[in-house]
Amino acid sequence: MKFCKHTTLIVVLLILSLVLKGYGQTTTPSDSASRLQHIQKTGILRIGVPGDYAPFAIAKGDSLYGADIKLGRALASAMGVKAVFVKTSWPSLSTDMQKDAFDIALGGISITKERAAMAPFSISYHAGGKTFLCRRADSMRFADAARVNRPDVRLIVNKGGTNESVARALLPSATLIVFPNNTGVFDELIAGRADVMITDDTEADLKAKQYPQLCRSYPGMVTKSDKALWIHTDPALVGFINNWLRQALASGLPQQWLQEAMMVKN
Repeated sequence: MKFCKHTTLIVVLLILSLVLKGYGQTTTPSDSASRLQHIQKTGILRIGVPGDYAPFAIAKGDSLYGADIKLGRALASAMGVKAVFVKTSWPSLSTDMQKDAFDIALGGISITKERAAMAPFSISYHAGGKTFLCRRADSMRFADAARVNRPDVRLIVNKGGTNESVARALLPSATLIVFPNNTGVFDELIAGRADVMITDDTEADLKAKQYPQLCRSYPGMVTKSDKALWIHTDPALVGFINNWLRQALASGLPQQWLQEAMMVKN
């Protein structure tokens, strides 16, 4: 009898230990397959955003603006949950994805092989690519990639994003300046502390409107760089987002949000 009671006690303790191991895991799902259900259960969609890339997402004080911010809120609404924006940065974006700091990320994120190997992307909602931004007086000097890819050219990029990786891969002869963020980088161009920047065509067009001293020096694109939502690996979540995004694109809303964001003055 004592043996049976002792065995029963051990079994109970084992069961309790297994229960306690999973107790309190309410902020993130225990496995990727449950992520969509977890989001709907908690009522929160965590959205990672660098917040320094207009017209997609830009932080002003404690508030966020831009086409992707509207997109993220609309997506959360379609899921019946609240959008909670999580601060990240281009240098830490991949690490934060691995740490499960957010469920999805947006804010002008380009589709790359390296990122896609880590987590899936949604269908793209904006097609574009890299081009050049410089002082208006130097527009002819940087009319194509060959004229930028020279040792006497100070090429500036923001740290950690695809601007930097593309510059290193395609323009290795230029003198590269890596700036800490993607907000003050334009002042470096205007002040003459850098000659030219490689960035997405959308940002180049916007900054040329906001800063009369700057212009897009190359009408084409040196590489393709489509934008999409970066999503944690959960087929159900990816499927939901893609279905919603197709409908949104068909309605023209993401395109409208981007046009509105392109009209915002600095």
